[in-house]
Amino acid sequence: MTSELVRLLGQQRLIELSHICEENMPVWPGDGRFFLSRAESFAAGDGNYNCQLSLGDHCGTHIDAPVHFMPQGKSIDEINIRQLTGRGRCLDMAHLPPNSAISSAMVKDWEASYGKIVAKDILLFRTGYDKKWRCRPNHAAFMSGWPGLSGDAACYLLEKGVTVFGTDSMSLDCADSKDYPAHQAILSADGIIIESLANLYSLPTAFTFIALPLRLKGASASPVRAIALIDA
Repeated sequence: MTSELVRLLGQQRLIELSHICEENMPVWPGDGRFFLSRAESFAAGDGNYNCQLSLGDHCGTHIDAPVHFMPQGKSIDEINIRQLTGRGRCLDMAHLPPNSAISSAMVKDWEASYGKIVAKDILLFRTGYDKKWRCRPNHAAFMSGWPGLSGDAACYLLEKGVTVFGTDSMSLDCADSKDYPAHQAILSADGIIIESLANLYSLPTAFTFIALPLRLKGASASPVRAIALIDA
């Protein structure tokens, strides 16, 4: 079985879905930024090179755990990583105007064209905002105006058994949201949210998805290396 799995994986094309972590990359206002400094270096005579990192748990492409919004929710080290491996579905919503909401009717229309969403599907919403990703001070376009998932669409999908929701924008809720209905619905139901994904335009409507967070005890989120596997 192991050799067969390795053979099958070798027949798949890997799509990178995470942004590179680097200093001055965009972060949510008030969140911890990313810093990398040399701890040891050849130039200093240490005989090796290694780095020290300082970063917020929501830096870059990352996973929100339920505790991010729910005081008694699971922290990132408590989530079941099986939720984060499985069939991915990519819903292209890049045509929507700024600050619009992705409704349950829109999701149903997508299903009518591309097939039913079923329990345990991992849903990624393409807004096109990954192409606006820029480091500071050129980050303004990425930081405003993105469309997001409505509360009614989140509830519709949760009822279907979906527990993992992703987006290529900074937040699953639309940019001008004040009450974050998608976050509230999903995280209160023990669901998981993945934000600031990259390269969703490269995906078909169905693929294999894998994203594994760091085991950070008590953290509200974790940076993640997300990938998609599609037929070569």
